[in-house]
Amino acid sequence: MSISLVPHRDPRPPMADEEDLRFLYEQARRYVAAKPWERLARTSLYLDLKVGSWHEACAQHFSNGPLNALFLFPGRRNMLEIQKAGLAEPPAGTIFVELVDRESPESMREARQNGWPAGLKPIPNFQAIMPDGWLPLERGQMRLLALAFAAITDFAAARDSDVAADVAGELTMPGAARGRYRARRGPEQDDHIVPIMGMPRNDLYGDLDCAVSFTNVPSRTYRTLSKRARWFRGAEPPLLDRGESVSLVTVSAPPAEAAAIASRLTAAEPLGISLAEMDGALVVILIGLKDSYVLIDATERREELMLWQHQAKSMEGGYAVLVEDKVSDPDSVDLSTWSLHAIFECRGAIH
Repeated sequence: MSISLVPHRDPRPPMADEEDLRFLYEQARRYVAAKPWERLARTSLYLDLKVGSWHEACAQHFSNGPLNALFLFPGRRNMLEIQKAGLAEPPAGTIFVELVDRESPESMREARQNGWPAGLKPIPNFQAIMPDGWLPLERGQMRLLALAFAAITDFAAARDSDVAADVAGELTMPGAARGRYRARRGPEQDDHIVPIMGMPRNDLYGDLDCAVSFTNVPSRTYRTLSKRARWFRGAEPPLLDRGESVSLVTVSAPPAEAAAIASRLTAAEPLGISLAEMDGALVVILIGLKDSYVLIDATERREELMLWQHQAKSMEGGYAVLVEDKVSDPDSVDLSTWSLHAIFECRGAIH
């Protein structure tokens, strides 16, 4: 779930027209009405989708509390395989569909304009995860997703009727083009491994007054900090093996709360930092193996983040996340009473 702040200069494929969008919503309506996620849970499906040529994809549902989402990964890797490969984000080209029960003006406006029935929930929200961010779907992606909706809906119905696991079908696409699909069950999900592709949580701080800063410090300063941390998880190779400075993301909170935040992040097993557009705001997300958290709404600090991102990438993507006691004036504080609760070194790509 990530976004790059560097403008993408390559021309994008043709954007979809109204007919493509209405066709997609029609297939989404059949899919939502059937509620296949209730029967398929985290089952991964291998899909072959023909839009001009054949495309391989892996579809997988994910739910966690209020989140209900569908991922359409390019190729044959599901969440578990992506996680085992050590990736902290979905591969470029992934299509993400969030199914939301809450109604927002933007999602409802587009859905209703394209024939979405009043009262039918959840409402789909489509995005493509690309190297330069989370973007609206272009025409080919819309058609692939429409075929995927049809394949998953048919697969779930076949499963209910004890028909053979493999299903196939075809759709007449906008412009009278013929689309075809095949679906079969992929590898089983390991229940002991929590997929990393869930939506980030917003409860890291609660109602606390916390601060998040983005800095670069000399290596000698970082060496001192790493020795003071109550909990230290290093990267391989260590950050101090690279360059003369280290990029930091620092979370500061009152002492007791800082300790609780450090405990939550330790349990989350941080993998890396991601920047994403959510509900019209730029947010910084700490992606973890077990959980992901929103660190800050950074819309007003976009230039600061771009600079920090550039510096961190220049050091081969290595950086550290710190949790410390909040100090309003470090020069007036007895540092012997100040605590650096945790340092997590990361090498995940920053997008």
